[in-house]
Amino acid sequence: MNTKTMHNRSMNHRLPYTLALALSALGAQAQDPGMATAAAPYPTLMWILVGIAVAQAIIILALSGVMRNLAGLGRWARGGNGTRAWVAIPIAFGAATANAQAYVPPSDPSTGTTLWTLVGVNLFLFAVIVFQLRWIRSRTTDIAPPVEGVQRPVRSSRAARWAALVAKLNRQVEVEEEKTIELDHEYDGIKELDNVLPPWWLWLFYGTIAWGVIYLVNVHVIKVWPDSQKEYQAEMVQAQADVAAYLATQTNLVDENTVTFTDDPAVIAEGRSLFSEFCTACHGADAAGSENSVGPNLTDGYWLHGGGVKNIFHTIKYGVPEKGMIAWKAQLQPSEIRAIACYIMSREGQGGPNQKAPQGELWKGDEGAAEVDAVVPPAGVVHREAD
Repeated sequence: MNTKTMHNRSMNHRLPYTLALALSALGAQAQDPGMATAAAPYPTLMWILVGIAVAQAIIILALSGVMRNLAGLGRWARGGNGTRAWVAIPIAFGAATANAQAYVPPSDPSTGTTLWTLVGVNLFLFAVIVFQLRWIRSRTTDIAPPVEGVQRPVRSSRAARWAALVAKLNRQVEVEEEKTIELDHEYDGIKELDNVLPPWWLWLFYGTIAWGVIYLVNVHVIKVWPDSQKEYQAEMVQAQADVAAYLATQTNLVDENTVTFTDDPAVIAEGRSLFSEFCTACHGADAAGSENSVGPNLTDGYWLHGGGVKNIFHTIKYGVPEKGMIAWKAQLQPSEIRAIACYIMSREGQGGPNQKAPQGELWKGDEGAAEVDAVVPPAGVVHREAD
């Protein structure tokens, strides 16, 4: 292969990476200029971790080149430009995504999310570097020319390597050598061995200690993590919000025992529309009635069948057949009856000058409507029940 051909192959190999880096640069140029200002509050430690991550990424790229050279005509080399292009495609798409996204200011760094993400990224990159170095070491050992007088060790089989790993993780003493670790005392003829604790157990134990220190510092010292009480309170608030959101979608399951008052504008507007369609004939357009209306005044504090959202819901649902009011449960959904009841309660105290005289008993036990002064019967008006 001549020098020109090798040069062309080298240029073709670098082309996908060059495109990916170019797209990454475009993505960086597309970022909002406010990023530099918004990122200013981030601690110096985060920038140090970013620098370490970049340095490790450069080392990984350099070691990858060494690995390709050691692999020779291995799978990576045989993949040719197509393989390298496929590897570069995710990078290119990632850069394109970064280019298309609108800038979102970073969240409060006190949460520690960014910090621990950077720590995790650095640990992952470090593990990749360790793997690459071990691979390079094994390959150089295989291809290195033998030294005169030095015999290269024969690579053990998989079973032998597994046995060596188990022995290293347990540090067990062979049965024939247990005499060397016997202690001087015994109990009922049972002797104790001074075995070393297994390394895997020790590392788990050390890991729990390290985690305890990390937890103590983050929760009780720098307080970037919430403690258990704050987590419980946050979860309870979220649970209440979830329950309320679920119940809001189940309005057709309410009845006269579970209905509650709400001043939600959407519910009041729905109730006003339904009232205008079904109730104005008997109670008037403003729900205050008149001396000639069939139904009573619904804006004062006096009620023939009880006030409050539950009683009003019950009256609308089952009606008062003996007084000419039909049961609306067959024509209206429970959520619609609730909307009408809430609208009626929102009209309390808003009757006009021609409103119908009060009827029934003054209601004093309201379950959720805004408290307003009950309309007092004018002087000379006799308190009466509806026919």
